[in-house]
Amino acid sequence: MTQPILNQASNYDAKNSYTFTFTYLGAEHTTTNTLSIREDGSGTKPVYEKDQVSLDKNHILPATTLNNGTAYLAKVRVKLKDGYSEWSPEIKFTCYTTPRILFDTIDQHQFIYTNDVLMSAIYTQAQNEPVTSYQYTLYDQRHVALVKYPIRKPERNSPTRFSERVSNIKKGKLYYIGLKVVTEHGIIYEQLQEFTAQYITPSVSGIIQPTMNKDDGQIVVDLFLKQLLGTSARAYIPKRKNDNADNYTYWKDDYVFVPKENPLIYTKLAMAKASDWIGKFWVMNVQNGLFLDFSPAEDRGQHIKFYKHDDYITCEKEFGQIKSRTRSNVIKDLKLRPFYMFVYVKEYRVEIKIVPDQTFKDDDWNEELSREELSQYGEITKETQQMIDAAEAKINAARQRLQQIHDEHWQQYITKVEQAISDARARILGQNELRDRVMEIDDQYWDYFENTEMINYWKELAKAERESEAKYEIYRTEYEQRINDTLSEIKSGAMTLDDGRLKLTQYSLVYSFILREVIDFNDTKLTLDGLQELYNDYLQKYK
Repeated sequence: MTQPILNQASNYDAKNSYTFTFTYLGAEHTTTNTLSIREDGSGTKPVYEKDQVSLDKNHILPATTLNNGTAYLAKVRVKLKDGYSEWSPEIKFTCYTTPRILFDTIDQHQFIYTNDVLMSAIYTQAQNEPVTSYQYTLYDQRHVALVKYPIRKPERNSPTRFSERVSNIKKGKLYYIGLKVVTEHGIIYEQLQEFTAQYITPSVSGIIQPTMNKDDGQIVVDLFLKQLLGTSARAYIPKRKNDNADNYTYWKDDYVFVPKENPLIYTKLAMAKASDWIGKFWVMNVQNGLFLDFSPAEDRGQHIKFYKHDDYITCEKEFGQIKSRTRSNVIKDLKLRPFYMFVYVKEYRVEIKIVPDQTFKDDDWNEELSREELSQYGEITKETQQMIDAAEAKINAARQRLQQIHDEHWQQYITKVEQAISDARARILGQNELRDRVMEIDDQYWDYFENTEMINYWKELAKAERESEAKYEIYRTEYEQRINDTLSEIKSGAMTLDDGRLKLTQYSLVYSFILREVIDFNDTKLTLDGLQELYNDYLQKYK
């Protein structure tokens, strides 16, 4: 009788299932095998011994059958026509808990703040399984390996902390850093962590300064290297529970709306204290008044405040009773249009220059167009919130009226059924008559519920929603016009279908902050006819 051979099993985590494979070269076909597992030791009894049917030569051990930190012996046999084969020789394996790797260089928001970072990670494992080698790999956003760093051995004085210098990280690009470890008993484990680099300048940059020597007819070229050591600008949101990006509204995935009541604050910029610095800011749709404030920590010390006016910017600094005010150049009818603001501080003296951004898409120095851009602002103002509250009140009132009507008919239904039961007890109705009577009452009620009450319910709600959204009509008309204009551009060939669908999706996203319902253009399979059909259905609904 041919004996099966159980292939060597790798050490694995007992919380997971595991597939044991074996080799059997016997002439008789078999589909059933028995796997027997016992703890490593003399005379131990099996902790698992079961038959399993499989067309392949394997046996799947369910998760949590064994315990981590324990060594086991396993053997297998196959079922033949007249009995079982002999047991295979036993193999030894051990169950280990899956290691954990913590990348402590990457913060909780998955950011790093320089383009040259010493990536560091801490390794832990429940059974203290030592690592014999490790290797870092840098992946792009599609998990394609960009750089495979050398295989290294842990240092003796820090056997659970592994480091690698990662350079040339591009700002704003999504990466994954992977760390693969190999342990003493053959565990191979890799963990990936995503991150994005956010920094103001590269960690090392150069400045070339030519100086002319008139006396000797020479030009002296000085090269200065500037290095950032990791101190970086970090933002936080003081009036929210966390600093997550979803505390703000975004437009076109490029612009963030920062309302006055929910400011975004950067710390450790050192601008309020520094005597010399340069800043460049891009701004759009800023109302008149204070819009930028550089202040020391906890508001202690001097502020540098920037105020927006119709045609210019002013900067104010105070020291005791003395107030210093600087004005920028004047740009006629600047108002809400996008512009660049350049700030140059030399020995604490502030100079400001503003330049309109005429390259901004859809901005052609048309004030009305800027107002349209402002109308897309997603912040829910107090006035808008009051409109929404009034709408909700109307809808809730409609629901309450409908609930009262429903309760009245339900009570009539209960009364009729109870009366039929009373008639049966008084022997006015027989058993079959009671059954027929209850079925008749039941059919009447459900016919009313499905064909009258439910139809009226949705009609009343739709009516209440239309009434509550009467104040939104100007926004809906504006939204519908933008959709129609975009569809016309697609039809004429002035815009591709993909670009048009993207623009339609962006419009729906912006107006979803104002309107109760917008059109969903997210389906990439939609043709021009499909987009037009969605638009026509929307027009018909709000006709």
